[in-house]
Amino acid sequence: MEGRQPDAGASNEVPETQDVSDGSPETSDQCIICKSSHTENTKAFDERTWASLKRAAGYRLSLKTDRYIEVTTEVNLQEEQGNLFYHSMCYKNYTAVKRPTSAPASTEPSAKKPETRRRSSLVATDSKGLLKGSCIFCSAPRRTVRGKEEQLSECLTKDGYEAIYASAQFSTNERIKELATSSVDLIAKEAQYHKSCRRQYFKKVEQAQPSGQPISNRQMHADTFNTIASLIETEVIGKHHAMLLTSLLELYKMEFQTKERGTETDLSSYTVQALAREIKEQFGGRVCISLYGHRKGNFLYSSTMSDAEARASLQDDEERHLSSICATALHLRSVILAMPKWETPTPTTAETLKSSSPDLPEEVLLFYRTLLCGLREPSGDENKESINRKVMSMSSDAVFNTSRGLVRPLKHTVLGLGPGTLTGSKLILRMLNRLGNCLSYSEVKALETELAFSVEENDRDTPDGLLLNPALGTGLAWDNYDVNMETLDGKDTLHATVGICYQNSTNEWEPNLDQPTSTRTGRNRRQFSGQEKEIPTYYEQLRGAKFTLSIPEGSHSSDHSLTLFPLYFYWLTQSMVKLLLLFPGFYSQFVQDELPQQRICYMDPISASPTRNDVVLETMRRSIKVAEETGQEYGIVTYDLAVALKAYSIQALEAPMFDQLLILLGNFHLEMAFYGAVGTYLSESGAEYLLTESGILAEGSLMGFMRGKYYNRCTRVHDILALTMEKKIYEKFLSTLTQEVQDETKELMETAEIDNGTLEAFLETNQMFQEHMGQYQKFFREVMEGSLGPTAQYWSIYVYMINHAHRDLMRVVRMNDVDSYINTLPTVLDIFFGLNRPNYARWGVLFLSKLMTATPESRDVLAKGTFSMKRTTKHYSRAAIDLSLEQTVNRDAASPMRGIFGFQNSNNAIRRWCITSTQRGMFVTLLRHLTGLESEEQPDKQLRPSRIQTDNKQMERLLEAVESSTDPFSPEASAAGCLINIVTGKVAPPECQEYLTETLKERHSLREKFQVECTEDESRSMKPIRRRGVRNFAYANRKKTRLTPGKAKSGNESIRDVFVRMLVVVSTKTDFDLKYVTSFPITEYPLAIAHADGARMKTDKSKLLRKLESLQNGCDNETLATTDATLIDGGLLLHSYLSAIGNITSYCSLARGILGHICQQRGSEIHVLFDCYNPLSLKESERKLRGGEDTPFVITSPDQAPRQSCQKLLTNGVFKDQLAVFLMDEWKGNHYGEILGRKTLVASHGGTYSRFNFSETDSKMNVETPTILQGVHEEADTLLAFHCSNVNGNISIRASDTDVLVILLGMLGRQIQDGRYQPARKIIMDCGSGNARRLISVNDIVAALEMKQTGLAAAIPGLHAFTGCDYTSAFYRKGKVKPLQILENEEGGSLIDFFSRLSCINEPSQAKAEEFVCNLYGMEGESTVDVARYAKLLQMTGKIDRNNPMTTVKKVDCALLPPCFKTLRNKMRRAHFVAITWGSADSANPGSGLSPTDYRWVQKDGCYTPEWFNGLAIPEQLFQGGEMGDDRPSDLHESGDDLSAVLDDAEEARPEAPRSDDSDSEMDEC
Repeated sequence: MEGRQPDAGASNEVPETQDVSDGSPETSDQCIICKSSHTENTKAFDERTWASLKRAAGYRLSLKTDRYIEVTTEVNLQEEQGNLFYHSMCYKNYTAVKRPTSAPASTEPSAKKPETRRRSSLVATDSKGLLKGSCIFCSAPRRTVRGKEEQLSECLTKDGYEAIYASAQFSTNERIKELATSSVDLIAKEAQYHKSCRRQYFKKVEQAQPSGQPISNRQMHADTFNTIASLIETEVIGKHHAMLLTSLLELYKMEFQTKERGTETDLSSYTVQALAREIKEQFGGRVCISLYGHRKGNFLYSSTMSDAEARASLQDDEERHLSSICATALHLRSVILAMPKWETPTPTTAETLKSSSPDLPEEVLLFYRTLLCGLREPSGDENKESINRKVMSMSSDAVFNTSRGLVRPLKHTVLGLGPGTLTGSKLILRMLNRLGNCLSYSEVKALETELAFSVEENDRDTPDGLLLNPALGTGLAWDNYDVNMETLDGKDTLHATVGICYQNSTNEWEPNLDQPTSTRTGRNRRQFSGQEKEIPTYYEQLRGAKFTLSIPEGSHSSDHSLTLFPLYFYWLTQSMVKLLLLFPGFYSQFVQDELPQQRICYMDPISASPTRNDVVLETMRRSIKVAEETGQEYGIVTYDLAVALKAYSIQALEAPMFDQLLILLGNFHLEMAFYGAVGTYLSESGAEYLLTESGILAEGSLMGFMRGKYYNRCTRVHDILALTMEKKIYEKFLSTLTQEVQDETKELMETAEIDNGTLEAFLETNQMFQEHMGQYQKFFREVMEGSLGPTAQYWSIYVYMINHAHRDLMRVVRMNDVDSYINTLPTVLDIFFGLNRPNYARWGVLFLSKLMTATPESRDVLAKGTFSMKRTTKHYSRAAIDLSLEQTVNRDAASPMRGIFGFQNSNNAIRRWCITSTQRGMFVTLLRHLTGLESEEQPDKQLRPSRIQTDNKQMERLLEAVESSTDPFSPEASAAGCLINIVTGKVAPPECQEYLTETLKERHSLREKFQVECTEDESRSMKPIRRRGVRNFAYANRKKTRLTPGKAKSGNESIRDVFVRMLVVVSTKTDFDLKYVTSFPITEYPLAIAHADGARMKTDKSKLLRKLESLQNGCDNETLATTDATLIDGGLLLHSYLSAIGNITSYCSLARGILGHICQQRGSEIHVLFDCYNPLSLKESERKLRGGEDTPFVITSPDQAPRQSCQKLLTNGVFKDQLAVFLMDEWKGNHYGEILGRKTLVASHGGTYSRFNFSETDSKMNVETPTILQGVHEEADTLLAFHCSNVNGNISIRASDTDVLVILLGMLGRQIQDGRYQPARKIIMDCGSGNARRLISVNDIVAALEMKQTGLAAAIPGLHAFTGCDYTSAFYRKGKVKPLQILENEEGGSLIDFFSRLSCINEPSQAKAEEFVCNLYGMEGESTVDVARYAKLLQMTGKIDRNNPMTTVKKVDCALLPPCFKTLRNKMRRAHFVAITWGSADSANPGSGLSPTDYRWVQKDGCYTPEWFNGLAIPEQLFQGGEMGDDRPSDLHESGDDLSAVLDDAEEARPEAPRSDDSDSEMDEC
């Protein structure tokens, strides 16, 4: 109840009640507190609630004011609860009172039991005289330790309370002294205490004992003998070891001098006889003493052993030198215990902790070194370093554990702070501590607290460890440091600002401390309650900043001409014939960096986001102060873009405060932005596919690579890709030279050795080399200008950006060459302007201006090494400043093993973590040094032979992938004259080609224009640059949004609304010509054959298959026994086989598996017929309209293994196309002959035909390409019919498509008409899969159809194409069965003849098409669809009242109306095209010379889409008075008929239209 105010928490006022005149309680059941008469909720007091009430009444006596004073008086006068009652709320409010600081000893009122002041210091007892209920040390019943309430412990042992009494003489606790003087039995009195109070009591007693107090010689001997007696009890009696008394005496003397600090004088009179006498007195008959020999004297052994056994045991122990081992251990123990106790240095930093760590004793080091190596020194530097590391570790453990942590070697401090920083795990620290390898978790946190206090107390901004010397070149860098921190609501996570300060290191470095180091007395502080340096708020608006841009006129206006330097060109030429390093590793062998290595220290972090204006200002102030403290005239600071733009603005607003500060833009972040811009340039150009298929880049990392998110990966992958493409350029260049020049150049390159130290000088002075390099430069420029076509120009621009622009930028940064950097940066800025990096483009221009106008003094500071960071002794290993910041703070202070830090919502813990992050980072670095695990340097990795081999192997695979797709520098690509995707071959639109090939020139002009604007307008830099629209390959390949039927407005609803609107007009306009209006489609897409969003109407064509299948008599496996040849649909084969295996291990194993599966089929001859996927065809158009999108795919070798699952691959038409080509080429291998055996394999891909036979005598696969089966077939459906017509004997066709059966029936039907039909030649169709797999006799179906109607079989393809197939629309809800039934029941055969002739090239009869549609919609009496459409509408609207026609208007599904003549005419043309193709399927080139655009398809966005009708969808004039169109039929207008009469006649004359048996759904009831 401590959180509740004494009386403020009471929600109910005490009501006015009748006075209690006599002071006696009421005997009724009313509440004793509020005296209310409402008794329904009162409760009677029990012992517990009455005791709480009495206690509260006692507490209320100490209150100054009490609104319950009358109730308090009454309760205190009441001895027992009696017959009293209370309300729960009243009771709760009354007892909600704070306990007074010193509660009264009794709650009895003073009137009855007056209290007396207790003057005795003895602990108060209860009514029974017991000491329980409160601590005997602090007298408090409760105590809170670290936020938790500590429970009382009981005194249960005699030794425990005797130790308390024995120490009472040195204690200042008067209570304990009184108890000790009175000799109170604490066990009998049930005394209780807090454990923390007991520990504190003994600690004070230990400190209060005089250190120089003499201990008697007798006591020292007694303690030493007790130790020896314990040894005898364990070793002699317990383990049955015998020991010489002389050895025991030596151990006695060493223990006496080590533990008791005795001298040899104190032991001069102590002899073996005295020791033997004490042993006999102590152990009596449990031990025996006998004479071992005159030289060795007596020996001691257990009485349970015989004399002979004891002598044998003693001899064994002497051989093991147990006594010597014990003596050595005791000596080392005495050396360790003599070491001074470790104390925490002040100030506490990583350097002071390291310097204050004790030196390990030489005796201990010698012991462990001898233990590990013997008397020989370890050989080899690496082995010696390993031995020294282990000796140091083992010696540190011995010192730490022997001294029980009083002496702390450096290892234990580092192992406490280092792993704790790396893992953030308390459990790991506890494990290491329990094994004696590091400090306890509590001590580690205490050290962190002391580190935090020391950081706060340091007023100097320059970190400890750096010299205040202006000649050393000091710089700073600041960046953000985000931590995934666990908070209750996810808010207020940590966004700290961290910084590094770097400086050239000297040979003799000394820590620079302002204050002398001292030691801290007492224990380290565990809780941190520090306060961060106050950062004043910055109120200025940054948008008001103005900049004077000063760039010398005409500078950096180059046209991006290529300028090579000799070493790079030499490396390029040699990489053509040798396995070489990537360029950074190669170049590092020829570069000398004379600048010294730099030292990095950490700045005091700021626990706030670095992008806050006040934080940016604070970092600038600290940077200036560091420059002042070190004596530099100019300060150098590096930021990333988000902070730098604000720093530039503040510098301009606060001038001249920060005029001496040079602000640099971080080159690491600038390079990442550059990689993102290049990724935009490469997006969907085919590079992604080449990189993933060659194994250079994983698919999961592709997106991050294209966006420039992974620095090391981007650097390596771009180097490999750009080098591969430049090799192709160099190959093309060599092809333009004569053979003589090529040979001379090759000879020259062989004479120049890489190991020659004068290689660069040789290359610069050799005239032939210079001429060759100049010719290549000229050729490269010409390629960049388009001499080899747009595709070569595109890829040469990419090579220029990576191998020249970026490589120059990297080189000048690694060489700390500021002047060359100024010359290189404009090219990079041009790329930012052209590829939509407006922020870096805008502020990069300002950064360039700052560098160019920098004073000579600031340039001198940069030249000393502050422009880039050198952290290793390797040459060409310098790195960007902000990259070094990422690799130091984020590496040392981050926790890779634990992503979320839990601070338990403690602000002090967060603050401690922030300000000690730099110091903890130093301990991680120190831990790496102690363990020998310093991070390996970058150039070393590139120089490894395994790395060189990996890079070159991946480059070879990339070259193979480029050559297997499209070489951008090949004559074929140059002849194309357009920009193409080198993998898919897709042509980029003109606007994309212009953007990608002219981007260098345009972006250069954009930068110059912006510079002029900034020169004229000082505020221009604060205004954003408008983004340019990127027109790359990704823009060309973007998917256009298409409506789906589910998302569009219902077609029924929309057309119904139109018709209802028309009927309203009819009710008011008598001259409205509804019959004429219905002759138009009305809607944009005719709903009889299309959805409202333009999607083609579909039907279930498998119902036609089942209907035709029912006509046969049945077919069994006996029919297959006589099969001569099997024809297999290649698409069905790939789907069934790949779906079964799941994943492809390699293409060669896939080829073997598929061939083995094929050869299991019946017949001596097997035909496998594959589809051909043409980019512009009806088949591909339908796939694209359904949302399908083929991705590029190339099979480079038989050993290649795709990274996608078979299920995903099967959705890619390009993959199936490439796989068919691969299989036909792979099966030519002789090793496939053992699988093929004596069978003949016929494979055809789109009509390209090959025949495979294996010769067992020659063991050779014979491949033939006869002309008989060569042709052009896009679909395997027609290819099956083509092969079927040219193969003799019985045939089994493995296919499941309805179209295959339809095409075969049409082919056999035409053969019957031509007299070429062979009834004895059986054609069986193997259809379905799994349990639904079955055999269909094509001959039986043909015979059944001919029995029903002559010529019906030949009409089936035309019927199928007209009523809906894969390329033509179906009629809404008409299905497939009803159209077939119309032909079966027809009299005269005119419709059958119409559909038979539909497969011919001649124009079909439109009248017969209208007649069929009228019959299909149940309008048999009508001859034209427009009349039938009008009559059908009247039939569907029902009977209409003459007087009020709108009263009985019903809902009408107008999609059930027949299509109008305009729509049907175009539909018939499309069906005619498909029927012609199917009708000529048995020819080599079906549909040869036909174009879909001639048959009512239009080409739009690379697809064929139906042209639904010609002309307008709605007539321009709706009434008779208007002029009608020319295409209006003459018989539509009936001028003299009354509208109501016409409706009545139509209702009586037209029966309800019949419904299709196989329609998708029933017609809506009206």
